[in-house]
Amino acid sequence: MIDYHRIPYVNIDRSKLNNELVKRGAYYANVAVWTLMFSLPLFWLLDVLFMKEDWMFLLVIRIIFFSISYFFYIFGTKKRWGYELILNLVVGINIALVSMICGIVPVTTGLPYYLLAAIMMLLLNTILFWRPLFAQLHAAISFTIILFMYSLNNETASYASLISNGGGVYFLVAIFSIVIAYNRYQIVKRETEKNLIIEESNRRLLEQNEKINDQHHIIEEKNRRLKELSDYRQNTLNIMIHDLKNFIGSNQISIDLINRKSSNLTSDQKEILSYITMGNEKLHYLSQKLAESAEADSGKITYRMEQFDIIPEVEKAAITLVDAASIKQVNLQVHLSPSEVMVNIDKIFLRHILFKLLSNVIRFIQKGSSVSIHANDLDGACIIEIINKTNNPIGMEKLDEYFSRLTNPNQSDVAINHSGMGFSIAKQLTEDMGGSLTYESNVTVGNYFKLKFKLA
Repeated sequence: MIDYHRIPYVNIDRSKLNNELVKRGAYYANVAVWTLMFSLPLFWLLDVLFMKEDWMFLLVIRIIFFSISYFFYIFGTKKRWGYELILNLVVGINIALVSMICGIVPVTTGLPYYLLAAIMMLLLNTILFWRPLFAQLHAAISFTIILFMYSLNNETASYASLISNGGGVYFLVAIFSIVIAYNRYQIVKRETEKNLIIEESNRRLLEQNEKINDQHHIIEEKNRRLKELSDYRQNTLNIMIHDLKNFIGSNQISIDLINRKSSNLTSDQKEILSYITMGNEKLHYLSQKLAESAEADSGKITYRMEQFDIIPEVEKAAITLVDAASIKQVNLQVHLSPSEVMVNIDKIFLRHILFKLLSNVIRFIQKGSSVSIHANDLDGACIIEIINKTNNPIGMEKLDEYFSRLTNPNQSDVAINHSGMGFSIAKQLTEDMGGSLTYESNVTVGNYFKLKFKLA
């Protein structure tokens, strides 16, 4: 049978997958451990109702086992033991205790104890994320203790009495819970793999989105250069057409003069020939100008400064990246000045700077955090701030690496397709247009980026 739900093969980072599985297992283990510890009053109430003569003795035993479980949990946590070791110790102690009490209670009062033990075993294997081997091991230990204690305390009774008074239900539920543990392990593992695949796909999607925007920016810049080149060539052609008209007029005059002279070549005819020669030289000169105009694109970045309100551009940049932020589960908050903030910079390159900076901030910050964007004028300058409050910042060392990757201004065309270059490109373009881009990243302020341009 074809398995349509199987994940297609992808190159998943095994170490990252193991880390994610450990995180999930540790979380579920912490919930289960504290649930077991705080279930002591429930078992004590069971002893009071059905073991009225020995409830005090059982309470002392339960407190001792509770203390041992708590000791292993605290000590193992401080010593940074693996979550599976701590979990197996705590769960093993509690299962051993429950199984021992189930084996020593009278057969006639054993039903509620077996039912509660069955519920505990079922809930553990439903909640916990651990290897099925551990569920099998604890079930085997529990069965062994119950059968051994039952044999010691009921030498004359048969095992049929054990089965009919709750033991059979416990054995069946425990075995069924092993199947649940196996299925849960496979499901959670598969879900973790899918999440990693989705996270990797989202990361690649953000990179592709940035590259698409880079290409869009290049197209806009090339279109602007083509328009300027087209205007230049059009002016050149107009001059050529004007000169050609004059040349044609001169030729016509010369032809008229020749028509009026029927004899052989005279000095006037020689003069006409000289006009023709001069016209040919001018035509040659104009053809050279046309060839030079075809090679006018030098490949260097040229900025076209213009005055405009920067607030709508900041808003457009934030709107453009809303989808990218939602993929990363990042909440964008925009706080813009209600009044105009006029600057004198290149609008196309400003859009490129804002997209580069914002998209890379979204890519590298912690998943599920929020980003606030502020734009206003302060002390004669336009200030754009990007603030990300988080307990897990990118770090100054990492940001210094990102911002210093582009050391040569002419590297931008080469570096534009490399991941992680957005910060450096944004900083270089900002400084080329007379602005500044500063940043800070630590636990106190989180991740902080500041763009500054002079007001127009």
